[in-house]
Formats: sequence, C-alpha cells, structure tokens
Amino acid sequence: RQVLDAGPEFRGPAEDVLLTWTLRLGDGADAGAAAARLTEAYGIADGPLPEGAVGRLVELLREAARYPQARMGHDLKRRRGGRRGRVK
Repeated sequence: RQVLDAGPEFRGPAEDVLLTWTLRLGDGADAGAAAARLTEAYGIADGPLPEGAVGRLVELLREAARYPQARMGHDLKRRRGGRRGRVK
C-alpha cells in the first residue's frame, strides 16, 4: 500500500517489494488471489501502467494475479535441487 500510495516518488526496485510482500503473505497463502484482490482494491487491475518503478510493480502484481496457485505449487514440487534431487 505504501508503495502504491507513493506513486512516482517510489524509485524501486519493484521486484524486491513484490518478493517481500509475497513472503509476508505466509505459507499456504494464494499469492495470485491476494494480488487480484489488491489490484482490484486499488483500481489497477487493468488500464495503462503508471510510469517508473511503480508501473513495474503494478505490472508484476497483474502477472501474479493471473498465475494460479495450483501451478505455483506444481512448479515447486517438480524438482528438488542439489544432491536430494539426484538421489532416490
């Protein structure tokens, strides 16, 4: 909310703000649904993007709102990294 309220004064990086926001949602939260609610509440779900870093944040929130939680979970479970991913 603070970044969106700051408007053009927000200098970025938008990616850091989105990551922090997503992590604060907590385990099991549907980030896509939360992003959809946020963009609707602020009237930024569609239309032209604001200029600057806040525009990039709006763009990222719109992308998150279109990304279904089921797919997010599937992508995370697809492969484990490191040695565990190679050993059965």
